[in-house]
Amino acid sequence: MSAEVRQKRFRQAEESLEEAKVVREARVSNLAVLTKLYHAMIYSLMALYEIEEIGGLTHADLIERFKKEYVERGLVDSRYLEALMKGYEYTHECDCIHMKEPEDTEIENLLPLTEGLLKKTRDLTGGQ
Repeated sequence: MSAEVRQKRFRQAEESLEEAKVVREARVSNLAVLTKLYHAMIYSLMALYEIEEIGGLTHADLIERFKKEYVERGLVDSRYLEALMKGYEYTHECDCIHMKEPEDTEIENLLPLTEGLLKKTRDLTGGQ
């Protein structure tokens, strides 16, 4: 069952990443691109931890666990945590009207980090 959950979550991460690229290419909205990138990163963490249903966990809980278990122990570069936090800051604004649009440079920085995090989490799970 855990392999199925992991595969499902990695598939969702890849789909979100591809959707981000399509939205970026269409020049719809940098916020929409960032949201897709953030979801790709979160799905990657859910795959890493074999989480089928997030239940009572919050994204902040998931990010904190990743920070403690992988980043602070030096197993994962802190740039991935910074990318997650950037996505979290944008997507968890309480009032969407006040959400600022990410700059093109922020998207350009986040895209390879999202791809890198997906690859890193796959590597950490033995490529499953």
